[in-house]
Parts: sequence; C-alpha cells; structure tokens
Amino acid sequence: MELPFVVHPIFVHFPIAFYLLELILLFFWLVKKEEYYFNFALFAFRIGYSSMIIAMIAGFIDTDGFEHIQGRVRTHFISALTVFTLYTLRAFFWRFGRKDERHYRLTHLLLAAAGNILVALTGYFGGMLVYS
Repeated sequence: MELPFVVHPIFVHFPIAFYLLELILLFFWLVKKEEYYFNFALFAFRIGYSSMIIAMIAGFIDTDGFEHIQGRVRTHFISALTVFTLYTLRAFFWRFGRKDERHYRLTHLLLAAAGNILVALTGYFGGMLVYS
C-alpha cells in the first residue's frame, strides 16, 4: 500500500549529517587532541542518535506495520536495525568507556567510521526503494 504522504524521508537526513559530523570531529580529536572536539562530537552523536530514532519511528509508520515489511523494504529495515544496534552500543561506549584506556580515541573513530558505512549502506537500500 502506498501512502499519499510519507514523513520518513524528511527525517532521515538529520542522523546522516550528524553522524558524519561526529566522525569528522572525532578525527580532529584524535589528531589534535583538543577536548572541545570530543565534546562537540558527543553533542553531534546525541543529536544524531535522537534523530535516528525519530527517523526509524517515521519509517515504521510509513510502512504501515510489520506485515508490509517485505522484499526491498525488509532489506532496508534490517539494515536500519543494524545501524540502530551499532549506534546503541556506541552510546554505551560514549557513556561507560574510559578515556584513560590506551586505544579509546582510535576505538571511537573506528566505530564511528563503521557506523557511517552502515548508514550509507542503509541509505543505498532506501534509495533502491525510491529510485527503482
């Protein structure tokens, strides 16, 4: 069933932008070791995570329930759940990770890079729904 107006596409660009901003800020934090990059990255992560949840809720509403999550929508849905899982684990790392650990900075950067790759893949699957 195709709905006349969908809201999911309106919201999906916010987490994409904020997660990319977070990745860039973490890179500068790793290289320059300035604490304000870390603080701004955390701020970007929080906004990205919050907007990701809103985008996922909007996507679920737009699909009109679990019974309509089939085919390409299912692939996009599973990919989005993978993104949600990784970023939820990252939220725990932001909260409970110890800054004094040896590879704390690099771990943040690598997890953010992996998250951005998964976000791009999810976006690709979403684009396949719209453009094919």
